[in-house]
Amino acid sequence: MTPMLQARENASAVRYQPDGSHFRVGVIGLGNAGHTLHLPALAGMTSATVVGAVDPDASRRERAAAAWKVPVFADFDAMLREAKPNVVVIGTPPDSHFDYCLRSFAAGAHVICEKPFTSSIDEANQVIEAAAAANRRIALNHEFREMPIFRALRDAASRDGRSVVFAQVWQLMDLPPWAEPGWRGQMLRRTLYEAGVHLVDFLMALFGERPVSVTASVSTCGVRESESDAVALCTLEFSRGRLAQIIQNRLCKGETQYFEVRAETPDASLRASFGGRARISAGLHRSTRPHLRVDYGVSGMAWEETGNQRRPLGRNPKEPGMIATRNVFERTLDAFARGTLPPATGEDGRDVLQVIAAAYHSASIGRRVELDSDEVRRLSGMHMGALRDTTV
Repeated sequence: MTPMLQARENASAVRYQPDGSHFRVGVIGLGNAGHTLHLPALAGMTSATVVGAVDPDASRRERAAAAWKVPVFADFDAMLREAKPNVVVIGTPPDSHFDYCLRSFAAGAHVICEKPFTSSIDEANQVIEAAAAANRRIALNHEFREMPIFRALRDAASRDGRSVVFAQVWQLMDLPPWAEPGWRGQMLRRTLYEAGVHLVDFLMALFGERPVSVTASVSTCGVRESESDAVALCTLEFSRGRLAQIIQNRLCKGETQYFEVRAETPDASLRASFGGRARISAGLHRSTRPHLRVDYGVSGMAWEETGNQRRPLGRNPKEPGMIATRNVFERTLDAFARGTLPPATGEDGRDVLQVIAAAYHSASIGRRVELDSDEVRRLSGMHMGALRDTTV
């Protein structure tokens, strides 16, 4: 019996009834995300108890057991069978998400999945269908939506009937795909798919909709031949002609900027800088008025600009990624209990994949691609999470 059919059969037998108490959470994947984001986020929550943590690597299991005092397992099915979680957090490489989602639903558990959601749009649709068939819920950990500085920027962008008319997001660092260790360095589509998912999702949350079209270029810029994308340039067009621009530069030898945002509204510019900022700048405003500014944010800051006036919107606390993940988990578990929408749904994750697939397609054919088109629907089987064959 397939996991999807098993999920349908188990749906009436295993149903979580929210009673305002605890969720029993299982975690699969104890690498960087599991150890530095998922487990510490869950440890600080009163609505959840980690009943099992899974990884095939013995050293990772030992580390998790020692640091977080959680039961550990080498086998996912054994954890489902023995620990009986009603929520599973998936933090494994994206090409495994599809299988773990279906097996979780079959065991009667809701799922919070890391992004990218799945390797293809087809897989994402199947996961969404399997969740509905099993009467389970699927949510994504798009944590940048809930990081304090980006939450503050989003709130400012929608305050008093405001709307964003243009936005830019960029990421600059010296970390080309071929220099990355592990599975990330083996990805055929790395920068836009596995890292750009943050930027695409944030823009969709900021504009409150899926874009109408995308135009993109991806390249190694001649540094390597036949390698994964190191630089990605994308223009997203939203309704009413509103635009957004994405720049990802993994060849930057200068200052690292992990996630920078500028959003223009009719009456102000909204800015956010993630990764820390300590800078003194002096110059002329509109070539006539001098200014002196001091910026300081340990883990990132957000602010609003009107002319040469600047108003702080917020700063990140220490461990902003973990805090953002905890915010997502708390809001998601509350949504599971209440039967409401989580911060990022499976449909949101699927829509992000559609934008990224359309961007890669645009880059390959050299023109604008409309999202609601037959050519994008034909991309539903594109395996964006494919890894390079390293055995040759």
